[in-house]
Amino acid sequence: MKLVRAHVNNFKLLEDVAVEFSTDPEHPLTVIRAENGSGKTSLLYALTWALFGAEGLPPEARKLRLVSSAAPPDVPVDVQVMIEFENTDDAGITTRYRLVRTTTQTPMVASDRVEAGGERVRLLRISMAGEDEVDTALLLKLLPLRLQKVFFTDGENVQNFISGSGSVDQRQTQVHEAIRSLLGLEALELAAGDLEQVLRKFRAEVARSAGREVEEVNAALEKVEDQIADLERQHAELTDQLRQMREQRVRWEKELDQIKGLGELDELNKKISGLDRDIATLEKERTQALLNMRGLVRSEDFSWALLEDPLNKGMKLLDDLADRGVIPGVSIEVLVDRLSLPVCFCGESLAVGDSDGERRRQHLQHLIEEQRHVAATTQRLTSVLHVARQSKATHDSKRHEGKDFWARRTFLLASFTEKRDALALKTTESVAAKERRSKIDDSRVRDLTTKIQRVGGQIESAASRVGGLDERIKLAKEGREEKKRALDQAESARNKDLMLATRRAVAEDLVTLAKGTLGVLERDYVARVGSRMAELFMQIVGSDPDFEAGVFTGVHIADNFDIVVDTHNGRRLDPAFELNGASQRALTLAFIWALMEVSDTAAPRIIDTPLGMVAGGVKRRMVDTITRPSQPGEPDNQVVLMLTRSEIRDIEDILDDRAGEIMTMSCSKDFPEDLVYPWDVDHPVVRTCTCSHRVSCRICARRYDEQHGVVMRVGTEV
Repeated sequence: MKLVRAHVNNFKLLEDVAVEFSTDPEHPLTVIRAENGSGKTSLLYALTWALFGAEGLPPEARKLRLVSSAAPPDVPVDVQVMIEFENTDDAGITTRYRLVRTTTQTPMVASDRVEAGGERVRLLRISMAGEDEVDTALLLKLLPLRLQKVFFTDGENVQNFISGSGSVDQRQTQVHEAIRSLLGLEALELAAGDLEQVLRKFRAEVARSAGREVEEVNAALEKVEDQIADLERQHAELTDQLRQMREQRVRWEKELDQIKGLGELDELNKKISGLDRDIATLEKERTQALLNMRGLVRSEDFSWALLEDPLNKGMKLLDDLADRGVIPGVSIEVLVDRLSLPVCFCGESLAVGDSDGERRRQHLQHLIEEQRHVAATTQRLTSVLHVARQSKATHDSKRHEGKDFWARRTFLLASFTEKRDALALKTTESVAAKERRSKIDDSRVRDLTTKIQRVGGQIESAASRVGGLDERIKLAKEGREEKKRALDQAESARNKDLMLATRRAVAEDLVTLAKGTLGVLERDYVARVGSRMAELFMQIVGSDPDFEAGVFTGVHIADNFDIVVDTHNGRRLDPAFELNGASQRALTLAFIWALMEVSDTAAPRIIDTPLGMVAGGVKRRMVDTITRPSQPGEPDNQVVLMLTRSEIRDIEDILDDRAGEIMTMSCSKDFPEDLVYPWDVDHPVVRTCTCSHRVSCRICARRYDEQHGVVMRVGTEV
């Protein structure tokens, strides 16, 4: 199957978008250049919806509107996607078809919901004689729904298809279903089931011909077989439920992790309270630091810091006066105080009643009288001398101890700066924490936590029941073998219709052959897919299995259909957690391409943004590998890559060589930030142009095109 062209009307912002796909075997690549938000994913979803209906869309997108959010309310909008494709059957006959899927959606006034009409699907066969309608069931035959992710993938799914977007069970199931469907093993399984029914019919006829006793033994055998079939049905249903529950738990855990990534609510509240306390303390400490700085400026230390030279000169003058005896003058207060004491300065007695003491007291009285006549200036100079000497001594002591003005200024300024910066940091943290808290839906957290706990119990119970069914199936199969032996013994003791017995024997051989062939084919196909996948993967990542310093030595598909990445010394890497994004994408693409080659399936592979996490040599090797023309004996390749300008960088030459069709999609919403030129529209809409990855025009020109080596197309300049 190959896509020829598509036309999309009113799907999201794709009002009128036409796409031509390359069908040239020598140039199997179609490139759709589009930046983020320019309609790549919408186009992928539009094509998927056309082929598979709503079931082909991601579960979270199935209930969303298909029409643009800018569509006016209460106005019905017809959404239509047309795809022309051609298919070559086993006889080599190529037939062209036209698929048209249509629906009508009316945006509601009071909400973001839409009133949706039913889907209408038509599949037309195109021939020289005209068009005739075909059963749409043909689509499911050509492109089974469960293989939708193989043929139509976005960047994230490319990375996660086998690397583990969900549980390991999901990864194994996807790989197994892809192998069974593309390799046609389901048809063989159905044939084996039909042969088993024929065998039961012949066995019952043989038993009836041999008599009642044999018929009863055969009935007992059939009862056991029915029991086994019922147990296996229950096992399959329960296993599928278990897988779905595990996948649902993974989705809930992922959502919860995203919410918890913002922070636990209780922890955030505790953190915010602590931050608020720290902020209050830091504000007090910052205020105190300011007060201390203000006090320092008002202190004597500040005077010594700024006026030390003039003060020292003044001290010298005072010392000169003291040397000449001008000062210090006797302090009257000191003499008066001394008269109240019984001992003089010199240690002699001043006691009243003592003749010598009386004499000395009279002398002091005389000095007091003399000092009262000393000039006020001398008194002031004397006072200044005492104060200055004390202040100088204190200043010198502080300087010696590193506590003078400049030292204290440095300390206080550092303290203030520390408190200010810490306060700013705590305030920023508090604002961020409060912003995170505002985004947390506590009720959703509790709801998810409850659901995860509940489904965890259900998973445990289901896993236990699966284990119980395994044991019951094992015992039932052992009982079936006993019944078969009993039936053989009963038949050998009774006459039976030899012709019927021969038919039964032939049916038994056919069943054994079909089941054996199924097992051999599955093992053989899996081995071939695994081998080719390993070749492609090692080629893309540029790893030599014999290189001791390399990481990978190979990959293979295990018996449980899990993808295993091998490394040195027999160790294995988990694709979900131990491979980088580029290697995960390389592994997925290697598996898909290997599967298509081994199954000899020709089908389109459409990938949205496949190179988002890939660069350098891996990027070039990946594009080179997945876009190469088919070799003789291989099915035709058809690859559609939706690429941004950044993804295109460094692979331009490969696109030049491999692309048969190239187009560009742009969206009007990107003007004026990104688009250079405005469009004549008043609402967001996607338009296309025929620009290749090397040029631009007035529709698609972007302000950063020069960085990607993109030039204006001749004839489209201003």
